[in-house]
Amino acid sequence: MAQANAAATLERADDWSADFAAATLNILAGANVLASHTLAGFVTSNNVLDGLATANAISNETITGAGTQTATSATITSGTRIYTLTVGIAGSGADLILSTLTYINGETSSINSLVVTFRS
Repeated sequence: MAQANAAATLERADDWSADFAAATLNILAGANVLASHTLAGFVTSNNVLDGLATANAISNETITGAGTQTATSATITSGTRIYTLTVGIAGSGADLILSTLTYINGETSSINSLVVTFRS
């Protein structure tokens, strides 16, 4: 199996960061948007051979929807580009780890950090 070096994975992180420089992270319950967070760009780096794209500060947003709902997925979108992510709690192996999957209308949704990893 081929393995990319640090320069190659950093280039992939740089390209992805340019494509998603102005993006939105939507937390979803089915097709319903529970929270829509603005992503204001990424900083790229390497962790050994892996490339990393670390989001700059992420806006807090008010949760929308009827009553209490369960997050089932998330998307990162920029124009016509869309990444669909699984969501789960710590230890679940999901793409996006949340402190809870329960979202209550009117409460605040906060994302502390977002790091996209490009494996070697």
